[in-house]
Amino acid sequence: MDDALRQAAVQAISNVFETMFFVFLEPGDLGSAGLDPGTAGAEWLRCTIGFQGRIAGHLRLWIPYSLACELATNFLGLETEASEAQAVDMVKELANMVCGNLFSIFDNQQVYILDMPAAELAALKTEPGAAGLPPGLRLDFLAEDRWIRLEIEPRPAPAGPNN
Repeated sequence: MDDALRQAAVQAISNVFETMFFVFLEPGDLGSAGLDPGTAGAEWLRCTIGFQGRIAGHLRLWIPYSLACELATNFLGLETEASEAQAVDMVKELANMVCGNLFSIFDNQQVYILDMPAAELAALKTEPGAAGLPPGLRLDFLAEDRWIRLEIEPRPAPAGPNN
């Protein structure tokens, strides 16, 4: 399932970025790129959306704040830079689209329920095993010469009366 979920995640995030923002993603590894965005003064928007279905868990999307502002400005057709609120709203909608596309690709026979996304400014941790990093799938991409990260953290399904 991990490989199928990984392939679906790459396809979903790539499709959303290409069709909605005309941004083409390049897969990479932020941790091995020699970057430490958590201490470099970069601000990141972290958006989390929960999902429930055949598998349940959380999807987290990390986008540099500067990139989020640029994407929101272009997407909304603004003449001035998007506000923080506009950037946050755009990142929440982006996470919602990625998550919806992910499960349409991964398992289009199952119904998945998505929670409302929540976004906040946060420091990105890059070290393996660092506190606060979830177990699960982590994918890094280069977008417009800046890194973004997609994390999918599955959690065990709740035990039912027949389990």
